[in-house]
Amino acid sequence: MKKKRKPNFLAILLFLCILVCILIAVSYLYNKEQKRKILSSIEDEIIEVNNYYLYGTHFNLEGKIKGISTNNIKDIKFTLVDISENEKEYDAIYEIDGNELNLTTSKLINEGIYLEDIESGKYFLFLKIKYSNDEIKYYSMRNNTNYQDLEYYTITKNRTNKKIDIGFDIFKSNDKDMFYIKFNIVKVKLPQSVYDISIDPGHGGSDPGAISGQYKEAEIAMKHSAELKDKLEALGLKVILTRDGTEDTSETSKFGVYSVYDFEGRVNIVGRAKVKYNFSIHINSFDTNTLSGTEIYAPSNASLKIAQSLADNIVSIAKTTYSTRNTDKVSDGVYVRTFTDTEIVESAETAQKKGFEPYNITTSTPYLYMIREVGGKTTGAYIDGRNKGIGTNMYYNSNIGVESYLIELGYIINKTDLNNMLNNQTSYIEAIAKSIQENICKE
Repeated sequence: MKKKRKPNFLAILLFLCILVCILIAVSYLYNKEQKRKILSSIEDEIIEVNNYYLYGTHFNLEGKIKGISTNNIKDIKFTLVDISENEKEYDAIYEIDGNELNLTTSKLINEGIYLEDIESGKYFLFLKIKYSNDEIKYYSMRNNTNYQDLEYYTITKNRTNKKIDIGFDIFKSNDKDMFYIKFNIVKVKLPQSVYDISIDPGHGGSDPGAISGQYKEAEIAMKHSAELKDKLEALGLKVILTRDGTEDTSETSKFGVYSVYDFEGRVNIVGRAKVKYNFSIHINSFDTNTLSGTEIYAPSNASLKIAQSLADNIVSIAKTTYSTRNTDKVSDGVYVRTFTDTEIVESAETAQKKGFEPYNITTSTPYLYMIREVGGKTTGAYIDGRNKGIGTNMYYNSNIGVESYLIELGYIINKTDLNNMLNNQTSYIEAIAKSIQENICKE
């Protein structure tokens, strides 16, 4: 009787290793050949990209291309092409100037190429022009800025995230350099240091904010922010607070208005956490008690969809009213506050007195620092350290911006508003969370 042979596990393992190596090699060769095929089909003219950035959950770029036919253009799109040549198109905004085409993905900083719904894979970004005779031409892009590759982590959904690397590259073929933008998207576990959303409880430490009797803005904002954090985490989001209420509140405490731009200050905390959205919680005040209601402050040059959603839901669910204040108002409960000509002059005068070069501020620059500074260069952040008395925003010149909103829940000097904020806190939180869930957590 013959003995049964034992399986040779070492041989099996070796075979599997060889098989895996063969599959990897085949995949590599296929991808390389596909890349060559795709890039060989683009036109010789190159789009010079002179600006590109991430803001919130969107990618945008601006550029121009010369020397192409601009007659009889029927349609222009930006298109993401995967390695199998499937396409995902996005609107292009363009202006024709002779044989030059000026291009952008969006006029609004929080619209453009939405990153959250792109499937995992490798992509090229091209410009796709269709002419009236149905001829289609593709054009690639070259980086004409000092910025480098971008890194983006998607909002947590169902405990999963994707990492998106966006960068410019060159493919050499037959002594020809082919420039292109690449998107590489993979599923990952969110790094410990990266968050989805930051909540910024206004004031704190030695800065109590607005006061009415025994009530302080900093304390009310902290209570609302802590509950909002819990609510958003219950939705599966990863949330960070810019302060937790344990700060030293003595008059000698540095925490507060003087620590905003410290390394552990609220602006740098938000930038370092790589959040996509920031919500600053505040309580309003005025020198009379004639004003009341909720105000949402939004970035300039942005879609106001989220801001309007916040205002509408707070008014509806928390049973309050839109603010009766009309200055800077753009719609019910929504406000955009930018620098005035007078404030620009005052800023320049302050710089001259303190001996530093004035900041580059315009009437489009957001006035509120937690909207302006966390948005980086996209929102005109400017605290670069030249004023030695207020620290440095480490991300002032970043082309990765956080989409930020400042929520004035109500007026502390108005009895109806104050009582509602104190006794109806959960309703305010439910309203804010609903807006975040509908606009940010959408599938």
